[in-house]
Parts: sequence; structure tokens; C-alpha cells
Amino acid sequence: MVIRGASGKILHVVDRIDGGVPKAVRGYIENSPPEFHHAVLSPFINGSPAPVWNGLGITHHDLGQGLLGRIAAVKTTVGIVSPSVVHAHSSFSGVYTRAKRLGSPVVYEPHCFKHDDPHTPALQRLLYQRVEKFLARRTWKFGTLTSHETRLVRELKPEATCVRIPNLPSIPRTDTPGTSTADVESPVITMVGRISRQKDPAFFQLVSSAVRREIPGARFQWIGDGDPTLRGQLEKGGIEVTGWLPPAEVATALAACSVYVHSAAYEGFPLSVLDAAAQGIPVAARAIPAFEGSGLMQAPDPDGVAELVRTILRDPQAHARAQAANQELLDRMNSQTLQTALRDLYALKGSDL
Repeated sequence: MVIRGASGKILHVVDRIDGGVPKAVRGYIENSPPEFHHAVLSPFINGSPAPVWNGLGITHHDLGQGLLGRIAAVKTTVGIVSPSVVHAHSSFSGVYTRAKRLGSPVVYEPHCFKHDDPHTPALQRLLYQRVEKFLARRTWKFGTLTSHETRLVRELKPEATCVRIPNLPSIPRTDTPGTSTADVESPVITMVGRISRQKDPAFFQLVSSAVRREIPGARFQWIGDGDPTLRGQLEKGGIEVTGWLPPAEVATALAACSVYVHSAAYEGFPLSVLDAAAQGIPVAARAIPAFEGSGLMQAPDPDGVAELVRTILRDPQAHARAQAANQELLDRMNSQTLQTALRDLYALKGSDL
């Protein structure tokens, strides 16, 4: 492999302009070791970088539109930037970046694999997995968020080099964590994320119905936006949908809620759980492989998650256990551990040159 540059330039390829992935990339850049310099290749809005990148002192390049156009944009931008490493974030960016061989090594971070989606038909999942397996041969290193994701990578490429990357909260950590004195009769239960099949709004809606059978005054809200049909179903079920909010308003909304529920069917590791933890809000999570070993309070089905919510609201000891799990997460996922991981992820050895 010929390395175009050895100056610590990192080119991030990001195909989204909202949701968790660009927030995570922003966190990487803001908490990067000082020896690395970053550029972002992502879709522009009206000729300018998307608002999620505001305030970053980096160079921006337009990913453009369409499969072929974006593959060409990656190739062209690598020629302009001469990065030492290209970091592709999520499945589509992984395709754009690895469709053609580049003159720089490629790090691929899936932020969850599509073939891990339990809702996708088996044959379609097999097709996605085979595409990932082919593209894995053009991947220098993998950034993984959990041990489950590392196992999925090993199924694609047994000899792969994987570096565990800790996500960080996307909003400031509060100094006054939530207490167990929330209004048990009219609590606010919240989910944050893109309204999509992956986040499984139907699961959240079933949790809301189960909780309201015993706590009729419970208020449920979804912070985010997405598929209009799924949004309509949430609203029809009596769930408030706020749309996308700026970080300060997300922090305010989370700080005012009683319990955070994460309903996704599969994940990398969601920033929203860390955001809730940073605001001192107890978490009741759907039990999925991404949360193995996390310490979070989990249940596999809506009724089980609803029971966790009721228990957290009514039992101070359960509330304290949820707070302790938050603290353990934040102790493992912080700026210092992220910097160490990024150094490992981007480090070039002599054999790579």
C-alpha cells in the first residue's frame, strides 16, 4: 500500500447530516489527540456544510449525491487532501470509500451493521453480509463500539485489526444528577433518535401502553424525527414527537424526564444512552447484544421494559442501581479513553508505509 501522507491528516467520510453518527464524529474531532488534523467529507446543504459541523476549525468537502457521484467524490477528495487515513463512518460511507482502492489506508466504523437487523429478511441479511465480507478485504482497520460488533467483524475477516472506540455524550455532563423524587403519577419517559425501523418506535409504543395501564398520567416523548409514517403512528399512540432539537434543547428535555427508555432493535452503542446518563437520568434499555456487559438495566420485551420503568419510578434502590450503571458507563467512556483509542486506530506502523 502506498500512503499518500504521513502528517496525521484524517479524512472522515460521513453520509448523514443529523442523528448519532455525525454527532459521534464531531466528538472524535473535538477530543482528538493534538497530532491529528481532520477534514470531513459530508453532504452540503445549499452549498455549505451542514449545521452539525458548525464551529469546528476543519476543512469541509461536499460528498454530493448518488452512489456513483459519492464514490467519485471520495476518490477526488483523497487526491486533494492526501490523508494518512480515511475513516469511513456507517455502512453507506463504507461502500463509497471502499468501492475503489484508494492511496490511503481505510478505517471502517460501521456504527452498527445492517445485517445485524433482526427485522430484515434472512436472504437480504445474507446479501448485506456478503457485501461487507468483500469490502472487508479493502479495510485496514475496524473501529468497533462493542464486543458484539467486534465479533461481527471477525465473522467477516478473522484476521482483522479491531480497535474499540468509546462513544462520548454529545451534551455536557450535569453536576446535579437526577434524584428519585420524580412525580410517580405523571412521569416523563423519553426516547431519543431517528424515527426508523432500527430504533423500533413500535416497541416504544408498546412500552408506553404497558406503563400507562398502571400509571395513566405517564407522558411519553420521542426526541428526533424520521420516517413520516412511523412518526404518525407514534403520535396516534399519544406519544409527543419533538422533531430534531439542538443539543442545548436535548439536554434540557432529558434533564426534565424521569426515565430514559432505549427501544432500538440493534445498535452500535447509542449516544442517546450516554446523553441520558450525562444528565443523571436512569435508563431502562431493551436487551440487545450492543448492551452486553454495559451494566444497564435491561429487559427483552416491552412488558419487561415497562416493568423496569415502573420499578425505577417507585423503588429508590432500583433508581440508585440505574444511577450507578450510568456512572460506570461514563467512567469507561470519556475523553481520555477516546484519545487513547484514536491513537491506536490511526497509528501507522512501518509495515503500513
